[in-house]
Amino acid sequence: MPGEPEFVVITGDICGSKQLNGSDRYQTQLFMKSAIVQLNEEFRAMMEAPATVTKGDEFQALIKTPANAYKIIQAMQKMVFPTSLRYGVGMGKIYRMGGVLPIEMDGPAFHRANEALVMAKKNKCSMWFISEDSSRDALLNTIFLLISAIKSKWNERHFLIYWDYLEEGTYWKVAQKRNITPQAIGEILKNIRATEVLKAEKNLEIILHQLYP
Repeated sequence: MPGEPEFVVITGDICGSKQLNGSDRYQTQLFMKSAIVQLNEEFRAMMEAPATVTKGDEFQALIKTPANAYKIIQAMQKMVFPTSLRYGVGMGKIYRMGGVLPIEMDGPAFHRANEALVMAKKNKCSMWFISEDSSRDALLNTIFLLISAIKSKWNERHFLIYWDYLEEGTYWKVAQKRNITPQAIGEILKNIRATEVLKAEKNLEIILHQLYP
């Protein structure tokens, strides 16, 4: 019906889970479930419904806005590291059908999230976004592609220093934590193009708030 609110569905899937053996796959699934519990505690105010496991290797969450969905994905990426997930994000109407969990709901937002996850895998991108507006989608997905391309070259140490800098805000504080010089931290972030990633992510947040206030 016209005037109905739109929501954002995140569908996340563990990368390469089918290649894991029984024990490793089980431990990875437990790791993801633990992260989801933490996600629900920290971001409850941003969620329309709590994140839940829909299959052994997959989860879904119902979020109020695209900007909040991006924040949640960023947090989840850090929580499950070094395990990698791909994320499909769909925006649109939902049909609750009497349910309170995402797995008990349906609607265009869910269908688009599933389609977006397929596109993320096809494009080897960490996330993909699909809404009713294909021109907006193209803009956002181009940014996601470029960020993913840069981050795909990073190793574990690079990610840890990048997250440290996000949290601490200065080279000096990160250097104290990592027991190296601030100049070394600056060089590492520069060499892995983390400064460009940080600018792109900040601008992306602004764009999401402007497009979907």
